[in-house]
Amino acid sequence: MALSADAELDRVVREGDLDGAFFLHGEDERLRDDAAKRLMEAAVEDGTRDFNLDRFDGDDVEPADLSSALSTPPMMADRRVVVLFGAEELTPTGRGVVEDTVSDLPRGLTFIVTARIPDGSSASLYSTLKEHARSFGWSAPKEEEIPGWLMERAEEEYGYSLTREAARALAAAVGDDLSLLDAELEKLGGAADGGEVDREDVRQLVPNVRPVDRWDWLDRVAGREYGSALEDLPTLLQEPSESAVGLLIGMIEQHLYIGLALEGGRREVSDALVSAGKPYLKWKARIYDRQSRRWSRGQLRRAVSLMRRADRHAKSGIGDRAVLQELLGELRTLKRQGST
Repeated sequence: MALSADAELDRVVREGDLDGAFFLHGEDERLRDDAAKRLMEAAVEDGTRDFNLDRFDGDDVEPADLSSALSTPPMMADRRVVVLFGAEELTPTGRGVVEDTVSDLPRGLTFIVTARIPDGSSASLYSTLKEHARSFGWSAPKEEEIPGWLMERAEEEYGYSLTREAARALAAAVGDDLSLLDAELEKLGGAADGGEVDREDVRQLVPNVRPVDRWDWLDRVAGREYGSALEDLPTLLQEPSESAVGLLIGMIEQHLYIGLALEGGRREVSDALVSAGKPYLKWKARIYDRQSRRWSRGQLRRAVSLMRRADRHAKSGIGDRAVLQELLGELRTLKRQGST
């Protein structure tokens, strides 16, 4: 799976390394709690499930019941499993039970805790869990990484192929909430004809699909299709989530990867994406390599310099549309000048 937490947890399950305490945290409750259930199912022995599995929710568990479950030894099995969802909702007494237990975990106990850590929280519960439990965090990938995450998630979790165009349309329509995106992926699985979902399937089943998405637009800029990019710029900037600064960040990063492709080819880009913790974006190496063939080294350096200057202008308060229109005009002039 795309997220490093999912990948690491899958490795733990495959290797059967299921004893001890696990702390699963992050804003994306659906993915986080699905992972906890996956871990729970792997840890509990089917034949003794009724005796050795307890599930609690932080908002209604009695501290005494939680303490009793955590101190009960396994029955007719090597392991007892206790799962606590939403630990941020625990009472102070309940938090104390968790902290005391995880600091001195009984043998034969697998204790799985999920929580959303509030912004700026200094509660000892979370630091104690991170110190004494194996910790896995779910956070959203950067905006430009979301289509790749969707493509991989669709294939590995739901068993169908999501085309690149469909992934981009879905990300543009839904945003960066991974839980909502995952719910849409599950729904789209029913539309998979021949194992594939395309942009038209997304358009029919998902509301608010945009006429112009940022990823296609960035690819057109990288491919030096400046006339087309200029034509669609007003439509793109009508979306409340889009801004010159955000588009320029994506633009600069993409052109830096194109520079890597110019120097070392597709393999260099692929290795760089893996080293950056983005193995789920390796498929983009082919795109960057193809785009690099439209550039000379000198022109690419000049283009990145123009983008950085445009970024400074955008941050100074000049209108988004004006900054990007000026930049695209300069890039089109640079293209006409030929190799340098």
